[in-house]
Amino acid sequence: MSLAECRSAGALEVKFVPDEDVLRHIADDAGVKVQKGKSQLIVNTKRFVKKLEAISDDEAQEILEEKNYVAVLGLCGEGTWGTGTYHRCYFGRFFLSQRLESESEYSASCSEEEEVEEAQKEVSTVLSHQKTPAKTKAVSTPPSRKTLTKKKDNMNNLVEEYFEAHSSSKVLTSDRTLQKLRRKRLNQQTLHDLLQKSPLAYAAEIKELNQQYESLFSKWMLQLHLGFNIVLYGLGSKHDLLEKFRTSMLQDSVHLVVNGYFPSITVKSVLNSITEEVLDHIGTFRSPLDQLEFIMKRFKEDSSLELYVLIHNLDSQMLRGERSQQILAQLSSLPSIYLIASIDHINAPLMWDQAKQSLYNWLWYETTTFSPYVEETSYENSLLVQQSGSLALSSLTHVLHSLTPNARGIFRLLAQYQLENKDNASYPGLSFQDFYQQCREAFLVNSDLTLRAQLTEFRDHKLIRTKRGADGVEYLLIPVDDSTLTDFLEKEDEDV
Repeated sequence: MSLAECRSAGALEVKFVPDEDVLRHIADDAGVKVQKGKSQLIVNTKRFVKKLEAISDDEAQEILEEKNYVAVLGLCGEGTWGTGTYHRCYFGRFFLSQRLESESEYSASCSEEEEVEEAQKEVSTVLSHQKTPAKTKAVSTPPSRKTLTKKKDNMNNLVEEYFEAHSSSKVLTSDRTLQKLRRKRLNQQTLHDLLQKSPLAYAAEIKELNQQYESLFSKWMLQLHLGFNIVLYGLGSKHDLLEKFRTSMLQDSVHLVVNGYFPSITVKSVLNSITEEVLDHIGTFRSPLDQLEFIMKRFKEDSSLELYVLIHNLDSQMLRGERSQQILAQLSSLPSIYLIASIDHINAPLMWDQAKQSLYNWLWYETTTFSPYVEETSYENSLLVQQSGSLALSSLTHVLHSLTPNARGIFRLLAQYQLENKDNASYPGLSFQDFYQQCREAFLVNSDLTLRAQLTEFRDHKLIRTKRGADGVEYLLIPVDDSTLTDFLEKEDEDV
């Protein structure tokens, strides 16, 4: 029978269409037709899926032979057939479309759109499983634990091999040291002069920034009298800023300046300065806690007493201890003691727990000055400076300037006596009794207890060293070379 005869006889005409058109025809077009019709038909998908899954390959071949689909496709179809898989794939689609039409014609009408969409999804799922049976078998399974362990071991081995290949038993260091330079190392004063001559970058901007901070001085004074304490933080030295605050706002007030960056500063020296300079108390205390209790009692009894305390580098190495911070916090909690301090370490707030925070009652001010830390690092031993003794002259000067005039006079007497005996190679030091007699004649002390208390402070600052001779006598010695002591006395004479 020819193609024209097949068409005139009304025989079934089969066309080959792409996969996408087949799925759209089944899933979408059929749904549109159902929605447009007067009575909506629903496909009994569950029954259809069960029938479709129950058909085996042999049964499908029998149905194919009975209905003579192959003959029809061979006579009326356009195109050629390929492999057996191609036969079965298109036969499944043709058979499914025939079943879908037969089932949809005699199904009961239903008005729920959700059931129609659910049926279309199930049909599409079955089609995808029957069209590509090989893909379902090729689903990747997760790797086993042994495989992951093996990969991890391989990675560890690679890391170890890398470091073994790049490691060396020899430590290579450069022999280019400062000792090999032809130029001699400078002294402290020469280095200071050279640094002073070098221009400061962005000097105009830094000056303008400091002027903005100086405009806050009146506000700081008000907040101090309202019961707060002030802490300054930020990049750059804040020494000059606090010094400017002291000279402009505290000229007519009793104030105490604590240079926390001194290498030998202690909280006991701070307490001694308050008891001797502010309270005019002469005597010793068994411990710093007893001294603190005495100070707090005096300030509470006398309401006219007022004291401003300025602390440079409250987070310094010598003041950041638990005991020192507790004593300073209790001092700052007194209503008539006003504390303004600076910090520079990034982890400085970690020094204070909740109890200390409540005692300090801080107001935080960000005062970034971008100024160099000249004063704060003046006591450090620089590799560019030739050290003249165990204690640098700048450190000695800074420490003594923080002491009382009587304490400086006592140290001056000891230094003069040591220089007078510098040619004596067997000089053991000045005995305590002889030194006490000289200090008493100079009206610096009135008892040996006062002298011992002052010597204890010197010892805390590492300014003197005591030792006992073979006869049991206590000798005093300044652990500084003679040239440094000479420079110190000359500088003291210039200041006087």
